[in-house]
Amino acid sequence: MTDSSSTTIAPNEPAKARALTRLRSRSVEPSTAQRPWTDHWWSPLAIFVAIGVLVWIAIWFGNNHLTHDSFFPFRKGIGDTWFGGFARWDAEWYRTIAREGYVYYPGVQSSVAFWPTYPVVVRLLSWAFPTIYITGTVVTVLSGATAVVLLRKWAKVFVSNSVAITAVVLLCVFPFSWYLYGVVYSDALFIATAIAAFYLVERDRYFWAGIVGILATAGRPAGLVVALALVLRVIERRNLANGAKGFRELFNPRGLTKADAPIFLSWLGVGGWCAFLWVKFGDPLLFVTIEASKGWDQGAGPSTWLKFRLIEELQHHPFTWSTMSHVLHGLVVLGALFLIPRVKRRFGWAYTVYALGLIALPLLGTKDFFGAGRYLLGVFPCIVVAAELLVVRPKLRAVIVPVSLIAMLAMAVAFGRGSYLS
Repeated sequence: MTDSSSTTIAPNEPAKARALTRLRSRSVEPSTAQRPWTDHWWSPLAIFVAIGVLVWIAIWFGNNHLTHDSFFPFRKGIGDTWFGGFARWDAEWYRTIAREGYVYYPGVQSSVAFWPTYPVVVRLLSWAFPTIYITGTVVTVLSGATAVVLLRKWAKVFVSNSVAITAVVLLCVFPFSWYLYGVVYSDALFIATAIAAFYLVERDRYFWAGIVGILATAGRPAGLVVALALVLRVIERRNLANGAKGFRELFNPRGLTKADAPIFLSWLGVGGWCAFLWVKFGDPLLFVTIEASKGWDQGAGPSTWLKFRLIEELQHHPFTWSTMSHVLHGLVVLGALFLIPRVKRRFGWAYTVYALGLIALPLLGTKDFFGAGRYLLGVFPCIVVAAELLVVRPKLRAVIVPVSLIAMLAMAVAFGRGSYLS
């Protein structure tokens, strides 16, 4: 007796019978309606939107119902009731760049410190919205949504769906992730383009990885790290496919072929930015020079690398909000460093270089770790290995996720009133 659900097809079976067999085999497959909602492509968007609503309420509340920081008196312009709380601190620099272009004044804080991808995109889309601030908010929201979708896609190349969706949750509730939900800063767009470039590499789409990589490498100082890591990942993948084992074999560039050449397009982002600064202002590394200007005071050197400013704060006023905030940022850096060995084991050397490069920016480029929470939003390999740790520790996850969400919402309220947090 023949089992009617069998999918075995005889070589000489008539075409009609083959079609009937295929139809029967489909009928016994689980319906898409029976799949958990986290298995659907839209699940990261659902998480992002649900948490985003809370963030918007928090920032709206801080903007409309709390006393403002003296730098940000309440504005009554177009859309400021809902959008005004997202336009704080660096948002004014991006508005100026989008409207007037780049300027440089020696020894004074200048807009050349801010890399071009985000303000250029805002400028290109500004015709569609009534203000630059609203345009910037829309660009950030769309970038944040894209980032969580791509994070899940990239993670599923290496880990299970449960780990991938947990990584999405961790990114969405990270205490500094309010920057992904509308704040007029460049971080969300940088994260989205960086993850997209690496995901395209994993899909062997090197040309498009190089094109998207241009946006990522011109997006933030971390673009230098992205450009390097993309090339290293292509070399690593190529040599792994050829059976390479040792470190030297793994990163032997002779393994590259002509088909891999488009990945080098990603260098056009950082290269084009440096060329622009050289032609217009005479210094291709002006974005480094300007960090030493008064007010930022973060020029390269031992005082920045060794955190002399933070040491002085700990000695003279250790329990002020400012000092404790800087210590919190430092703990974020240490937490990311703790995860690096797991990144190496799970994803390989190229992603380890990427993660270490992003961690090095606040570790060596800031005088007191301030800003580390925001800078490390882009260290997505660390987020995924953290998710792996929590998936097998559900009780710990049940504590960390809500506590992190509450911390993020509290800081979103403070940001909405104008507090300087990262």
